[in-house]
Amino acid sequence: MNAFVTGNNYIYIHTGLLESLDSYEELEGIIAHEIGHLKLGHIESRKIFSKKNSNLINIGIFALLGASLASSNNNINGSILVGTDFFYKQQFKYNRTQELEADIFSIKALNKLKKSSIGLNNFFKKIEEKNKLFSNKNDYYASHPKSENRLEIINSLSRFKDNKLNTVIYYKNLELDLQKLKIKLVAYTKNKQNLKIIKKKLKEKNKNFYSSIYLYLKHDIKASIAKALKLQKQETKNPFTNEMLGSLFFIDGNYNKASTNYSKAIEKFNNLNILPPPDVKLSLAKSLIEVNDKTSLTRSLLILEELIPIKYNSIYLWKLIGMTANKLGNKSASMVAKAEEKILQKQYNKAKIFASKALKYKNIKSLYKIRASDIMNFK
Repeated sequence: MNAFVTGNNYIYIHTGLLESLDSYEELEGIIAHEIGHLKLGHIESRKIFSKKNSNLINIGIFALLGASLASSNNNINGSILVGTDFFYKQQFKYNRTQELEADIFSIKALNKLKKSSIGLNNFFKKIEEKNKLFSNKNDYYASHPKSENRLEIINSLSRFKDNKLNTVIYYKNLELDLQKLKIKLVAYTKNKQNLKIIKKKLKEKNKNFYSSIYLYLKHDIKASIAKALKLQKQETKNPFTNEMLGSLFFIDGNYNKASTNYSKAIEKFNNLNILPPPDVKLSLAKSLIEVNDKTSLTRSLLILEELIPIKYNSIYLWKLIGMTANKLGNKSASMVAKAEEKILQKQYNKAKIFASKALKYKNIKSLYKIRASDIMNFK
């Protein structure tokens, strides 16, 4: 149950944390805390601290012990590999100070937005309860402040303590139900135990969704599709229902229906003035590749090309582009895709060989010509 930030300015939230949430206010408080680490420059300062005190610490340790919200468990044997007792005592003291600074930042941010601190308060109470399970812990190697101290700070600084908690929020008329999010997470993590816990408080409107996920986890895909179709009739404007159907039809090998539903999902996102998620577009492209006729392949390649500015550092994207271009007889695009793969694999000489071959084709598209030329000039 954790969240953390690293030096790339991204916030990472573990699925275990999301599954434990009881309200969106908790998530808001957690995100505010992690933004605090970013805004206050804690990641960079921890790197500097490490370099000054030990050149043996791998920078990856900061993702494990660094700017994380909830990991106050002191069983750190698996994380700490090298260094001296004194160094770690200083390191954790340093971390605790920054955790308190991030707590204060989060409360000030919530105050500024006129949002209640009750969510963050509830979250730390959960952490406090969890920590009681570790009866033998000591504070010598605690990387985070005590939960009771953090609760005291939250309660003293917060100006808004509305007890109303929301499990449903709306974004451009799209309902985002927290329970549904947790059910979907179970589908990804395949944690059937958590699915049983959710069932105890299952909302009537989420029963079809729950049943579809339950049947999916039991590998009864056709029955899962039947429940998902009922959900689609229930939520006609929700693009995620079509995305779900697309994924289920893809697993079932019905690629035409998969591509139809992914297309409908994208259309519904556009109707809501929401930018369609790149992964939905990627899923559509994959299903069109499987349909495997010229029209579908041509459409797939166009979609994949649209994704290049977003996923240019994805080997998988370039593999799909290369495969699709090759099926269409577009050798120049296929060669450039292969060159991009080699660049990402740091095989620069091989990348230049493929780029050079691509540039020999007279009909090479400008998009691929520019990328191939850049690769040839790469040093």
